[in-house]
Formats: sequence, C-alpha cells, structure tokens
Amino acid sequence: MNELGAVGSIIVQSMADTGNVACPVLIVMFLSLYCSQVLIELGLLKRFEFLGRPFVRCARLPHEAAVAFLASFGTVLAGNAVTAKLYQEKVLSRRETVRSALLNTTPVYLKESLTHQIPVMMPLLGLKVGLLYLGMFLATGIVKIMIVILSGTGMGARPDSQAAQLCEERKDAGERMKVRLPRILRNSFTKQARIFLRVGSIFIVMTFCVFMLVNSGCVASISGYVRPLTAFLNLPSSVVIPVGTYMFSAVAGASSIGAMLSDGVLNPLQGFAACILGSFLMLPLFALRYSLPRYASLFGFSLGTKILFISTGIGMSTRVIFLLGVIRFL
Repeated sequence: MNELGAVGSIIVQSMADTGNVACPVLIVMFLSLYCSQVLIELGLLKRFEFLGRPFVRCARLPHEAAVAFLASFGTVLAGNAVTAKLYQEKVLSRRETVRSALLNTTPVYLKESLTHQIPVMMPLLGLKVGLLYLGMFLATGIVKIMIVILSGTGMGARPDSQAAQLCEERKDAGERMKVRLPRILRNSFTKQARIFLRVGSIFIVMTFCVFMLVNSGCVASISGYVRPLTAFLNLPSSVVIPVGTYMFSAVAGASSIGAMLSDGVLNPLQGFAACILGSFLMLPLFALRYSLPRYASLFGFSLGTKILFISTGIGMSTRVIFLLGVIRFL
C-alpha cells in the first residue's frame, strides 16, 4: 500500500507540474502558430524575407527558410513552427529541416545576452566572470552558425523547385491583402487548430513523462556525479552545492557562485569554471524537461530528438572546450 501510495503521489505531483508548465507554454505555442500563420496569409513575413536571406544563402538552405529564421527573432518556437510547416509541405528535406531548426536557435543568443546575461548574470557573477561567461554564451551561438554553414559547404545549389510557386504567391500577395481581415483570421484559426491539437497533446504527454522521471528521483540522482567533476577541475568541495543548484536553476546557482566569489572562496577562474560546469550539466536536463516535448510535438519524436540532440551536443561541446582551456590555468 505504501508503494502504491508513493506511486500515486508521484503521478498526482507530475500531473500538477505538467499543468503548471503546460498551460502557459500551450498558450504561447498556440499564439505562435496562429500569429505566424496570419502573417504568412497576409504575406507580411515574405516582405521581410530579404533580411534572413544572407544567412540561409550562406548555409545553402532554400530561401523559404529565411522566413522561419526571421520568425525566430520573436520566439524560437515560432520559427520552428514555420520550419515544421515547410517540412510537412515537403519544401524542406529532412536534412534541411535539421539545419534550418539549428539556425533558428541562433537569434536567442543575441536576445538573451541583452535580456538575461548582461542585466541578470553579470551583476550576480561580477564583471570579470560575467564577461567571460557572456563570451562563452555568444561563442556557442557562433559555433552553431558556423556548423550550419559548413555543413552546407560542398552542396550544390539546390534546384529551386519552389520558384514558380513563390512567384505565384507573390502575385497573389496583393489579392490576399484585399481579403477581409476577419476571413484571414478565421482561415488561419482553422488551419492551425488541428495542428495545435496534435502538437499540444503530444507536448502534454511528453511533459508528463518527463516530470514522472523528475519526481521519481531519476533526474536528481545525476547530481551525485557533481563531486567527482569538481574534484577533476581542482575546484573546492564547497562548490558542489552551487554547481548542483545550477543544474536546476541558473540564476540560483550563479547567485551562490557569485557570493563565493565576493567572499574570496573562489577566484575568478574557479568561478568561471564552476559556471561552465553548472551550465554543462544543466543543458541535458533543460533539454529533457522543456525542449524535448516542444521539438517532439513539432517535428515528431524521431526528427525532433535528432535536432535537439545535435543542438544540445553543440552547446555541451562548446562548454567542454572552454573548460579544457580553463583547466590549464587552474
């Protein structure tokens, strides 16, 4: 009975956590899908497509990917929603979809630098460590862009099979603008409602499964590996708790590390190494808890996990390179 009660408690807690996370995310998801569809129907995104063309041209991606890249400056979810739609319509191949989705993640590095890294992390960590951490954060975005570009090197120019269709769309753009806005809003809602129901249901199921793993203690057990890693990096044993905290909350972890820097327990390089280690361990947990349900719901489990695995792998590899560089001076 005790075991059944414990399992029941885990299930109830996971359902509550799923509700807390899923409700706001589903609202944002629907608005992203709906608004992007409205903008596409109105032809407005097409008018600004030229802003993203240099990036997709360097990456040897079809010009349609520029619309998804541009939408990512709003949210990555909006950009990936457009990419998923292009994949479903067979405008993008599977490989192009992976590369386009990776490119969609790069605007977030610029946005978060201005909204999170500089105003939040830098005051917590101090100027020296904060600047080093900001440099590593931006380097991850640059590495992603370079990988997307280099992965397209050697690929011949893709036959623009969508050229005729694009011309027709541009010819019809003026006519679409003449259509009454209420009709466009209704059409967009109808088109996205079915997609949202499918995507939303998958997201809820995936989120629930992830929280079952978290609440059952499977994820928390990973924190036991922190101490050997800190010892390998010659970090004080007192840094184990801040690094373990960082895995689940970057702000809380950075606050603890910043306090240790202020007290002289850690020098700047040790503080930087602790932040890198914390963010390195945080990435797979963040991908599992938050990103996996979104990618799986948009691209399907197979393609979604592939995109997420590559993206997370690039982020973790970049941090390993920085860690190896810091080890020489610790």
